Amino acid sequence: MAISKRKAFPALLILLTLLLASCGLAGGQEAQEGSDKKPGEAAGAIEDIKVPKGTEIDFWHIQATIYGESVAAVVDEFNATNEWGIVVNQLFKGSYLELNQAIRAGLAGGGAPDVAMAYENDILEYQRAGEVVELDSYLESEKYGLTDEEMADILPGVLARQQVPAYGGATLSWPHGNSSLGMYYNADLLAEAGIDSPPTTHDEFLAQARQLKEATGGKYVALSQAMNSVYYNLLRDKGVAGYDPKTATTDFGSPESIEVLSLLETLYKEKLAYTVFDGVATEAEFINGRSPIELGTTARSSSKIEAIGSNFNWGIAALGDDGPAITQLFGGNHVMIEAGGNDKEHLAAWLFMRYFASTTAQSVYAADTGYSPAVRSALETVLLQNDYTESPQKQQAFDEVFVNAEIMPPTSAGNAINDMVSKEVVRVTLGQATPEEAAERMDAEATSLLEAAKP
Repeated sequence: MAISKRKAFPALLILLTLLLASCGLAGGQEAQEGSDKKPGEAAGAIEDIKVPKGTEIDFWHIQATIYGESVAAVVDEFNATNEWGIVVNQLFKGSYLELNQAIRAGLAGGGAPDVAMAYENDILEYQRAGEVVELDSYLESEKYGLTDEEMADILPGVLARQQVPAYGGATLSWPHGNSSLGMYYNADLLAEAGIDSPPTTHDEFLAQARQLKEATGGKYVALSQAMNSVYYNLLRDKGVAGYDPKTATTDFGSPESIEVLSLLETLYKEKLAYTVFDGVATEAEFINGRSPIELGTTARSSSKIEAIGSNFNWGIAALGDDGPAITQLFGGNHVMIEAGGNDKEHLAAWLFMRYFASTTAQSVYAADTGYSPAVRSALETVLLQNDYTESPQKQQAFDEVFVNAEIMPPTSAGNAINDMVSKEVVRVTLGQATPEEAAERMDAEATSLLEAAKP
């Protein structure tokens, strides 16, 4: 079923390298030694800034295919309608890793963007290099900020991402798109094995995998090589966060972690799961009806709806092994780069960021892509209400998965930890390490990385 609403838009509206890390303290917080300045203190100065008509800003992102088309539509609408005549030049920069590398290169040699998509770990890298512009002054501005009602409209989990404790009380980013790690299930394939509904616990997950193999000879779940996300989410199911950057401690050696690693070990040892090389290939296994279960981002719901059509009945759910299902919250935020421009360009960048998180833009972006909206009011728009009626899996993803999603604890060591965890989990699935051995290594390496990343 084709569900794109892009044509309706005009009618609506890591650690950084040690070298960079040593360049300075959190410039975005303006908290260098000897400074007593607090977030929001410069609000009065914001009111006096005038954005010259035709001011151009650069926005770098990672969105391609339908996601890039929707970003382009939002940018085009902003360019055509904003009262200041601001022109946003949007540029696709590849993956998050490639975008991060491009920004680092820009910071080292000039040419950094005004606004960029970034995860919390990336933002902490840029903050340590003194290159993040705090947003509190803009938020508190009577002329350019948000009202109390507009702030209350932002979903709590989404707002919390912009103001994580690691940011030292400052707001360092603003919403772009948000998704979560969901469990896609093919109801027809499950029914063939005599299974009425998707699993709700890890024990059910394993039991269903065995039942399906016995009944059909097929494997239960296809997983990508990005095993850190799978591991983190299964750990979240048990109410365990993974690690604490503040204390430089981890839960990787906990009984819950051993249980998760043992589950993954069993899935592979009994040939109930298999690995494919990237996220797109993993999705193809589900779309083509070869795998009844896929663990993946809910942002791919739109592409699945269009590709699957009426070929089989499917939905999106979440595991919850110990109480409510807490899943991973995905999707980059918008961060304003200090080196990207002057005060006028910074204000122009903020006005674009504010627009992208608005009711209209978020409803269009959610309808186009399958990302969940950042603001409640978007759910009340005719566009998104119609879209969720036509595509109930999106509503299911929001209600059953997204509302309980949380980010991993942000740290500038996060990207390095993720890579290390993926490698260790893969060693377990290949039988090269026991769960206990992998857990011990994960705890030791992550603890060392977290300690090095402490302020």
